[in-house]
Order: sequence, then C-alpha cells, then structure tokens
Amino acid sequence: MNILIWSPFLQKVGTTSNVYNLINAMTKYSNEDLDSIDLINVFGEWDDYEFSSKKVNKISFLDFYFLKKIKKNGFIRSRFFTFLIIIISFFPLINLLRKKNYDFFFIHLITFLPIFLARFFKSKLKIILHISGFPKLTFLRSHFWKNNQKYIFKIICPSIETQNLLIEKNIFDKKKLKVIKDPHISPSHIIRMKDRAYGKKLNHNILAIGRLTKQKNYIFLLEVFSKILAIKNNLRLIIVGEGEERKLIEKKINSLGIKEYVKLEGFQKNIYKYLDNSICYFSTSLWEGPDLAMLDSAFLNVPIICSDCKSGRKEFIEDNYRGYIFKTNDINSAVKVFERFLNDGNSEIKKKLIRAKKEVKNFTKFRYFLELEKILKN
Repeated sequence: MNILIWSPFLQKVGTTSNVYNLINAMTKYSNEDLDSIDLINVFGEWDDYEFSSKKVNKISFLDFYFLKKIKKNGFIRSRFFTFLIIIISFFPLINLLRKKNYDFFFIHLITFLPIFLARFFKSKLKIILHISGFPKLTFLRSHFWKNNQKYIFKIICPSIETQNLLIEKNIFDKKKLKVIKDPHISPSHIIRMKDRAYGKKLNHNILAIGRLTKQKNYIFLLEVFSKILAIKNNLRLIIVGEGEERKLIEKKINSLGIKEYVKLEGFQKNIYKYLDNSICYFSTSLWEGPDLAMLDSAFLNVPIICSDCKSGRKEFIEDNYRGYIFKTNDINSAVKVFERFLNDGNSEIKKKLIRAKKEVKNFTKFRYFLELEKILKN
C-alpha cells in the first residue's frame, strides 16, 4: 500500500500535530501491507519533523529557505502564501501523481488543489479528505466540496458536531462521512515529558495555553479573570503561547490593572510543568475542537473549564459531566461556571477527572489507527 499525504501549513496548528501523529501511528501499527508514505513538503514546512520509519519520505517542491522563515500570519499574508502554495505545487503535484500509483491520497488543509487535480487521474487512487475542526462553509468552499464529492472516497470528521453540519448543509453524502477522533494523545510522550517537569506544587494558578490570536479570545479571558479576582484574589493567570496579539493583550492587562496577577510565558516546548502546577486549564476560544492542551489536561487529571464553541468540545465535556463549560463570549456565564468550580467539593471534581481521563483514550494514536484501518481495508 502506497500513501500520499498533502498537508501544507503556514504556521503550526492542531492539524499539523494530527498529521504527524497519523503518520507515526500508521508506521507503528501497520503490518507489511504498508509500503510507503510520501509527505508533500511544499517549501520546507515539514523540515523540523523527524520520522523514525524508513517508509516515510518527504517530497519537497521548492527549496527556498526564505519561504520557510518569513512570517505568514495575518489576513493578507496568509491568503497570499496560500495562493503561492497552490501555484508552486500545481505542476509538481501533477508529475507526482503521474509518476507513482498511490492507493490513498490523504488531504488536509488547502484542499482545493489536490481535489481539483486528482479528479483527472483515472487510477485506483482513493482520496480521503480530513476535515479540520469546525469548517467555515463559505459559498465557494461549500460549492467546490459538494460538486467534487464523487471524486472523494471518504471524509473524516473530528466530531459528531462537524459531521452533522456537513449533513445538514447537504455538502457530502452521509455514507461517505466517518467520525474519527483526532490522534492527539501519546501517553508515553506525555509521561516522558511530565517527568522533566519541575517546580513545587502550587494551588493558585489558572492556566491558558495557545497562540496569542483572536481565536483563543484572550481579551475576553482577561476580562473574566478580572471579575474572578473579586471572588478569590490570590489567583494567578498563566498564559503559555506567542502570537500577533501580544501587544494588544499586554495593553488590556495594563488597562484592567491586573499586571501583577498575569504572566505571559511565551511559547514553551514543555507545557506539562505548567499543567502540573495549575488548579485548572481555562480556555475561552471562539472556535476550537478538543485541542491538545485540553486533552493533555484530561490525561493528567487537571480540571477543564472551557467555552462551548464549535466543534466537539460540548461532546467531550457533555453538559459539565467531564469538566465545566460556559457560553462562548458570555462573561457572566464564565464567571459563574468558575465560581461553581471553586465551590465544588473534591469528590465532585474527582468524578469529572475520572470521566475525562476515560474519554481521552478515544484520542490516542492507537485508537485512531484502528478506526482508520477499517476505511483502508474497505
């Protein structure tokens, strides 16, 4: 079996981690049926990722160092580089599909080009489209997916909520859709990294993790935290991440007068020392699936407090069954839910932690492979 994977990215996101874990899962758990996995590395975006299996090959289309290092964030820049990726990849991707007979073509991110080209190849190639999170169904995207679904073998959705959206909007045939939880969790990696954590156990840190972007909604988080301090004034907010909204966030911290209570830690490779020293993981995202930090929290028995944004978070928390959930962008709701967390006894919190840890097993690489294997052998 020969597999081709398309997942060019402008900056590291959850999908990047999912693709990396997908490849590692297939090479680790597949039997002799797997011959090769070719990962398209358009301009060097995958250079920093190493794979132990010799079956994995990175195929570069353009070796321009500056493209890898130049900033690609922001509305205009991101659209420009997305268009550039399509231009750069057009003919190399055609040649690649002509040169080698792939059995499966996994498509993540910037889906237009590979779907458009693959329709012209009358081979046994089967396209598997992986939907990331809760997609924005613009007119062009909806129209393109709907009119090209006959060329797509299966569509993998990360949540029931995403699957239902695609069914309700009549984008894809229900028979083509399959829900598989993203392969976020690697228990051995978490335990190994946690062993490197250090510092004494603290009982007053609220932890937020993620890039400093509009999506993470940190301005709202700061407003909520300023209200929380009126309830319990010995708390501290730790934000781990870096991004384009840093200056805006710093300005908000100063305007709220909470500088001594908030610490911006920047990007950190090992988040486990922070999780190990926090009373909860607090996420106020405007849109987000069960993200890696949330699932790590569940695995490490850290209480989860999060917004009910799209997609999949409500499925995971399940009406406060495995954590605490509040209405997105609703300050009163967020403060009340946090107050409930503070007032809950240890036994109630422990029940939620046990349920969350049990559910997080559905997000392991091994579980992902078992579900994916059913599709590959279909």
